[in-house]
This record gives sequence, C-alpha cells and structure tokens, in this order.
Amino acid sequence: MSFKTIKKKSNLVEIVRQIKEQMKNGILKPGEKLPSEKNLAIQLGVSRVSVREAVKALSFSGYLKVIQGKGTYILDIAIEYDKIVDFFSKLSNYSLDSLMEVRIMLEGEFARLATLNANQKEIEAIEKKFEEMTNSEEVNTFFVKDLEFHLLIAKATHNPFMNGLMKIVGEMLFKETEKIIDFSKHTRNYTIKTIYNLVKAIKEGNSDDAKKWMIEHIESKKYFLKKLITNKLDN
Repeated sequence: MSFKTIKKKSNLVEIVRQIKEQMKNGILKPGEKLPSEKNLAIQLGVSRVSVREAVKALSFSGYLKVIQGKGTYILDIAIEYDKIVDFFSKLSNYSLDSLMEVRIMLEGEFARLATLNANQKEIEAIEKKFEEMTNSEEVNTFFVKDLEFHLLIAKATHNPFMNGLMKIVGEMLFKETEKIIDFSKHTRNYTIKTIYNLVKAIKEGNSDDAKKWMIEHIESKKYFLKKLITNKLDN
C-alpha cells in the first residue's frame, strides 16, 4: 500500500480520493479489511478524526462496510461504481451541467418519495446530516456532507433502484470535485437555506414542498456553475 502524505490535515476529499484510488488500482481488494484508523492516519499524515469521517463517507457511498468490533471491509460492489461511471463517460461524454439537469429531474422525485416513505429514524438521520453540513467549516467537508445528505434522501425513498442511481450520480459528482468545490464557495449560504426548507418539508410530511425545495437547491447550483464557467471564459 502506498498512500501519500496529505499536506492539509483536514482534507477529507483527498483522503476519500486516495482510498478510492487504492481500490481502483487493485491494491485494496473486495473482501479485504481496510487498514486500521490509526494506521491510515499515520500513512496519510492526517488525524484519526479525518480518517473516521472519510470511512463514514465511503460507507455511505457503498464502498465500505463497517462491522462493529471487527473492522472495515471493502465491498464487492466498490469497483463496479467506477466502471459504471467510466461507461457513462464514454457513452455520452456528459458535462457537469448536463448531470445537474438529470439531478433536477431525478432528485426532485427522490425528495417527494422520501417524504412519503421515510420512517422516523431516517428523518432524524437526514436532519442530523443537515446539521453536520451547517457546522462544516471547510468547503471540502461541506461538499462530502452534501453528498451524504443526498444519499440519505435516496435511501429514504425505500426504492433500491433509486438508491443505486444516487450512488452512481454521487460518484459522477465526486469526479467533478474541484469544479463543485469552486462554486460551492459561493453557494454555501443559499444551499443551507434551501436544504433547511427541504428538511422542514420532509419533517412536516409535505411531499410537494420537499420536491420543490430539492429542485430549487440543485437549480441554484446549476446557475452558479454556469456563472463560474462564464466568468472564467470572460477572463
């Protein structure tokens, strides 16, 4: 195993990226146990808290499974996500802008169904994840928490296919990390506002409002993405 020391101690995105790379390159194989939290922290030169957050993020995405008292294991499906994303890339040569359009169509319905189908435990998990987003001081951590939030919404639909689709979308978004983090610096406050209203709608059982606020949330990201691209082109 050859992890590289991360200069920025709390760079959650970089920790996740390196672990994924080890899986993609066959160094970490399906069924294998992930090195201990302490071991990874030493190799990467980061805190154990940062490693713990990265493991949680990869568990949310379906790459890892944490077994209490035994450790963390690489799931068999892990490498398949990357293959699916590569397939879509070659098939459609999609842009981040076009991916946002698909998200508007899909995730508005995810939010509506999640409102109708979520149990109390799932609603509390969604609310807690929103609190973690709000309390995230660094933009890269905010980005990961945002992805986890959307995965929780998809899971709460109780539709396995929708849940799987969101994991694929999440992987596509992760490949565009730099662009998303770039415009997330400008969208954070509005993102928190729209997600606050989305969570409120889910808690109150208002499925139409939940769909409306999810669409508003993603459309605002799409708007700022276009603005960012335009400004760069103008410069």
